[in-house]
Amino acid sequence: MNFGAVCRWRGWLCGLLHSGSVEAGRTQAFDPGGTVTRMPAFACFDVETTRLDPQSGHIIEIAVVRVARDGTAAGEWTTLINAGTGDVGRTDIHGIHPEWLPEAPQFLEIAGDLAEEFTGCIPVAHNASFDISFIAAEWYRAGLGSLYLDALDTLSMARSLGLPGRLSELSTALGVSLDDAHQALGDARALAMVLVALLDNGAQHRPVPAFEAPPLTPLPSRRYRCRPRNRGLGPAGPI
Repeated sequence: MNFGAVCRWRGWLCGLLHSGSVEAGRTQAFDPGGTVTRMPAFACFDVETTRLDPQSGHIIEIAVVRVARDGTAAGEWTTLINAGTGDVGRTDIHGIHPEWLPEAPQFLEIAGDLAEEFTGCIPVAHNASFDISFIAAEWYRAGLGSLYLDALDTLSMARSLGLPGRLSELSTALGVSLDDAHQALGDARALAMVLVALLDNGAQHRPVPAFEAPPLTPLPSRRYRCRPRNRGLGPAGPI
């Protein structure tokens, strides 16, 4: 399935939500006896950061794309994040300019939204320890305590099949389109389809539980700010 711009499939997704085929990030599975079971969706996520070290760097963009095991879209969400610094790091890589961030929400303001995207889903990331370490560091700096976040790692899954480790090369090897590389939403969209392809090819992975939000998690704020339309991906935010 092609994860195009949200506007291309918003109506389709809303139709699924209205019909009950997708609910709260979970897909419905029907067995021959007619009963309905809830299967966790995968929440594929990516971050763009100012540095490579979570102790000195900050998240300045984050995205989550939820997808069912068969590749059916279950929703996506993205936002820039105001890290409180004008130093955004490698603009030549992630393409984020400091003037975009003052009006963006701070991490504390989107922590509840992020948890909502993850809750009940199995988190997935590429080189997961990197993304997890940054989210955990931001969570702690926001005064929310410690965060336990585990995730399937498509990097280790790819290596179990002898496939390339870089997301761009892995996407090519699996026939997945990677548009807008090094943009959180572009990478997360590609990651969702990479995950499905890896599972279809029998990639080995360890069990990972569905995410449960910790007790101090704030309520979702519904605040977000996306990259300008003429800078790659258009606005997405929550849907």
